[in-house]
Parts: sequence; structure tokens; C-alpha cells
Amino acid sequence: MKQPMYINTIVICIVLFVSVCKVTTAQQKKGLLWEITGKDMKEPAYLFGTVHLYDTTLYGLPQLPAGLLNKVSKVYFEMDFANVDQAELMAGVIIKDTTQYLDKILDSTSLRSLHKLAAASPMLKGMGNKIYKIKPLILMSWVAAGYTNATTVDFELYRNALAQKKPIGGLETTKEQMAAINAVPIVKQADMLKKSLDESCSLEQQVKKLTEVYTKQELDNLMTVLNDNMPVDPSFDDAIRANRNVTMTNKIDSILRTEHPLVVVGAGHFGNHTGLIALLQQKGYTLKNVPVIIKKAHE
Repeated sequence: MKQPMYINTIVICIVLFVSVCKVTTAQQKKGLLWEITGKDMKEPAYLFGTVHLYDTTLYGLPQLPAGLLNKVSKVYFEMDFANVDQAELMAGVIIKDTTQYLDKILDSTSLRSLHKLAAASPMLKGMGNKIYKIKPLILMSWVAAGYTNATTVDFELYRNALAQKKPIGGLETTKEQMAAINAVPIVKQADMLKKSLDESCSLEQQVKKLTEVYTKQELDNLMTVLNDNMPVDPSFDDAIRANRNVTMTNKIDSILRTEHPLVVVGAGHFGNHTGLIALLQQKGYTLKNVPVIIKKAHE
């Protein structure tokens, strides 16, 4: 069951680096689970914010209210893990312009750091110089996927949904997620990769920090605190978060006309005036926070 998780982290674990937006709302949104009602819905639906890299040595997994999966008709993730288009995926990971291969645009220090991380990554080990052809955001995700102390909250919930035989769907296709990556210029991706390879802030430190921020359930801060260590280009936020939020909101709106599902996406898509909560409210839905318990590990 590991393979679907690794495939999905190609795009969605990039939430680790989605942090360019500043807080513009007057009141901090807080909470990971939201009940959706209104617009003549006969039964409530739910929206749950996950994190795609989560250190379970620090905290146990979020505990959803008992019986929540029994209350919904279906579970939607950003992608349906079981229906990833492999051909579309593999076609999208390669840099097409040979002058933008990473050995041509990264400095020697970054290249040494990349090879060091690649040697320890299940996704990259043994690729040798072929890693120069891989798009930088893909590499960032594959390196992150090899962090052994981390799990993905999405995938754990996916496994639970499968165990309860709940129907599963995806808000986006493989093509749509790859298009989001392609909307960020390679040189901008390379700049982000270079910053992520800075050994002064290791992957372990980044995952621990992400976990700590996530467990506080402060949605706007989730999008800002991480920016302290890795500022990114606005084109990245537009492509990976803001534009996708509009697309996902429209998809959710369409689904809610006939279904009452649990919708599971990265919590980085929730906060601020461009997040899913605000966008769904603008469409006339009422969103009410439902408490989620997160305990420290071994508590």
C-alpha cells in the first residue's frame, strides 16, 4: 500500500512549502474539521484539513469524531489514490528543456546536497544523474516522501475509508495536479529546491515544525509560520494553492448538490480569504467547526 502514498506525495506533500500568504483576516480561523450545511442540503457534509507530512513520534494522528465516516455518503481526497494516471504522471515529471536540467542551473553545493539526500530516498536512490532531468518540485516531494518518521494523514484516513468500504473519489485528476506544477517556471522551482537543500534547516526539522504548527489547528498561521524559513515565489502560491482552491471549491459545490461527503484536503488550502472555507461561504454554505482531538505521542 506504500506505492499510492508515494505517488500522491508528488504534488500534495508540497504543502510543506506552501507558506507565502500573509494573514489578512481579522480573526484567526481555527479548526481542522468543518460541518457544511445550507443551500437546501438535506444532510450535512464535512471538510477536513490534513497535512501531508506528519511526525507521529511527536503527536498521535488526529482523532475524528466517532462514527463520522458512517455519516457521509463518500470520501473525496485531492486525488483518488487508486486511480492515478501513471502515463500522465510520468510524462509530467521530466524537464523538457535540456538547458534547464538541474546540473545546468544549480550550484555545486546544492548538487552535492541533492545527491546526499537522493542516496537516502526510496524514490531517488539509484537514479544517478537522471535526477537532473526531474522537475524540482517533484524532487522536493520525493525526497520528503523518504522521511521515515513521517506519515501522511491523508493516507491513513484513506486506509480507514477503504476498511469501512466507503466509496472514494478525487477532486482533481493527475493531469490537473501536474498542470499546477507546470505553471511554476523551472527556474522558480529550482530556487525553492536550492532553499530546501540548505542543511541548516533539515527535512527532519521542517517536518517537526510542520507537525507542531498543524496540531495547533490555527489555519492562517499554518500558511505563514513556515514562510520564516522558506519564502517562495508568488507564482508558486497562485499555481499550487490559490488557483486550485477556486477549482476545488467549484468541484465541491457541484458534489454537494447530490451528495453529503467528507472532503479531505491539505489544511493549507483552508485559511485566509482565498481558502476553501471562505470560498464555500461565499457560495452560500454555512461552515461550523467540529472539534478534533490531537494528543501528544504516548500520552
